[in-house]
Amino acid sequence: MFAILACVTQGHDLRLVAVAALICAIASVSAFGFFARSVRAQGASRWASAAMTGWVAGCGVWATHFTAELAYQPALKIGYEPWATVASLVIAVLGMGAGFAAAVSRPTRTAALVGGGFTGLSIAAMHFTGMAAVRTQAHILWDWNYVTASLVVAVLGGMVAFEAARLIRGPWARVVPPVLLVLAIVGLHFTAMTAVILQPDPTLAMPHEVIGRGLLATATVGLASLILGAAASLIWMERLGRRATLSNLAAALDVVPAGLAFFDPAGRLTAFNKAFAGLMTDCGMEAALGQPRSAFIAAAREAGWFGRSAKGAAKRAAQIEVRSSGASELHLPDGRWLRHEAFLTEDGGGVTVFTDISDEKAHAAAMAAARDTAEAANRAKSEFLANISHEIRTPLNGVLGVADLLNQTRLSGGQRKLVGVIRQSGSLLNGLLADLLEMAKVEAGLAELKPTRAAVADLVGTVCDLFAGAANDKGLELRAEIGQGAGEEVICDPVRLRQVLGNLVSNAVKFTPAGEVVVSVARQGEHLRFEVRDTGPGFDAKHKADLFQRFGQGDTSSTRRHGGVGLGLAISAHYVRLMGGELDGENLPGKGAAFGFTLKAPALEPAQPAALAEPAEIEGRGFRVLVVDDNAVNRQVLQLILESVGIEHASAENGREGVEAITAQPFDAVLMDIQMPVMDGFEATRRIRAWEKKTRRSRTPIYIVSANCLQTHVDAGRAAGADGHLNKPISPAVLLQTLEPHVNAALAA
Repeated sequence: MFAILACVTQGHDLRLVAVAALICAIASVSAFGFFARSVRAQGASRWASAAMTGWVAGCGVWATHFTAELAYQPALKIGYEPWATVASLVIAVLGMGAGFAAAVSRPTRTAALVGGGFTGLSIAAMHFTGMAAVRTQAHILWDWNYVTASLVVAVLGGMVAFEAARLIRGPWARVVPPVLLVLAIVGLHFTAMTAVILQPDPTLAMPHEVIGRGLLATATVGLASLILGAAASLIWMERLGRRATLSNLAAALDVVPAGLAFFDPAGRLTAFNKAFAGLMTDCGMEAALGQPRSAFIAAAREAGWFGRSAKGAAKRAAQIEVRSSGASELHLPDGRWLRHEAFLTEDGGGVTVFTDISDEKAHAAAMAAARDTAEAANRAKSEFLANISHEIRTPLNGVLGVADLLNQTRLSGGQRKLVGVIRQSGSLLNGLLADLLEMAKVEAGLAELKPTRAAVADLVGTVCDLFAGAANDKGLELRAEIGQGAGEEVICDPVRLRQVLGNLVSNAVKFTPAGEVVVSVARQGEHLRFEVRDTGPGFDAKHKADLFQRFGQGDTSSTRRHGGVGLGLAISAHYVRLMGGELDGENLPGKGAAFGFTLKAPALEPAQPAALAEPAEIEGRGFRVLVVDDNAVNRQVLQLILESVGIEHASAENGREGVEAITAQPFDAVLMDIQMPVMDGFEATRRIRAWEKKTRRSRTPIYIVSANCLQTHVDAGRAAGADGHLNKPISPAVLLQTLEPHVNAALAA
């Protein structure tokens, strides 16, 4: 290290050394500037910039070397062989051009290290070729240790400089890589010059065709001037490009409908677009560069952007003043709505964005109004369905209840037939009403599955038993085909699955004049395939899609033979989708129709059979029930059912009378209607539960018995404290089955 310093300070003119270092610095900065442009450019522009990089870097290194050679002051006359000198320039330009091109080709570490290493080697090749051009009356000897050290300095310095150019971003990218390359070039030169040992020999003659120091100085000055011109052109191109970019950016910002403003760290306006200027003009202020942010806030406050409330105005002004990211909405006096957003930049400045959201607000208001209208319509529909359900089921409860009771008395054949007509017609009407309410539940998205363990064979059997009578009346054969492994227990919603199969079998029996209806279940791995086939007329394939739509009918003519409103398949298709399948129908020409679906239902291990007690007949003497219902017919039907098994009863015509009755005398159970005058069943139930809690009495079973049977009514009843919900029209069997455990418990007490 001391030898190198001695070589620099004692063997060189330090003024020219400084000039050489300056040339090297300018050349390195210019080279990396063109290198950065070549990295950003595409196609021919990229390689033109890369060629300019090689030219500037090569000429700069050559000028640096020979300026330092001019600074070298041995006590001997020195000249330079022309062709070797020119060769050193060619080596410098081509070698450094290839090194920078390698780094441009791919933005990877390998490419950077290869390019930097090749650049360092080209610097060394140029240096030693230039030294080979030296002619003097002395023998040039070399200290190979310093020669090796100079090569290491050049190669490592080039690799580090190129890797820094790849990694560093921001302002430091313009400084660090050139400095590292300058250190590599200067370090190689003076380390290599320290390796030179001149051994004078007066017998050596100086050749006549040599380049003297004067001509070399002229060439060096020329190349240095070329490098300075290249640096100046680079600066001019950068400024011109920046100006063009800013001009294009300004033009682009002006067409943006949102108001944009840019502030420096001190809060001064540095740029804005036309939309922002227009907003400020509306506030009575002309936007100009350098104005403080606080001036715009004051103008907006004076223009009433922050509303009349002083507290609200201060809050919104603070939101605009804040420099971190945030958003707020402003309602202008002219009716417009603006969204204000603030963003913090890396240098501590900020960007303010004002977006006109008046249309969004109007659209949101229209959507909210439409939503409210739709919700009101949906509520009105639900209320209508609840009311129509109540109004239809209430008299229907009387019809079916009395018919069931009559059927249990001694009747003549003709009378029993007439009662059967009443029961069948009432059941059809009840089924139609149930379909309408079920579809309402489906449309409201309230339909849910309740999976449990169920045996497929038993489930299919109950469906077939349900429609066996209807099939027998028409002379149809109704049978079930349970495939191997298809009848085991699975996890499913047995109620919904039975409902779907019941709809399919009901349709098949209804539309099949002769032949058979087959319900088949086949095991397909973890899936079960359910299918209902019939030998009826089938359906028109063109109207297949209509069958699964609400109110869809296979025959819509005025002469159609079969009734119904066309809801069964629509409801069934929905529940099959809920269970993970897809209901489909197939027309079998000349053979009938088949409707089926496939569900995932792995077979379960057989469960241990539980010992079931034989149900005892109800003997209700001593068991008292309070019937609370405003409809006299419904009270009479319930009382007749209770009397048929000897259950004592009392009645009340509204909820308030029901509360007074149960607080005055003991009852073992309460049958509570919902829709009643004076006090409804929910409020009456809540008051009874509150009275029991206050008086520390035991809980009396309360069952809602109502024609209002939507899920909302069921949930409301349980929330009020009811133990269960029984739908009207209610059959004697369902009512007595519900009361049976309470009767048995009371008798056993």
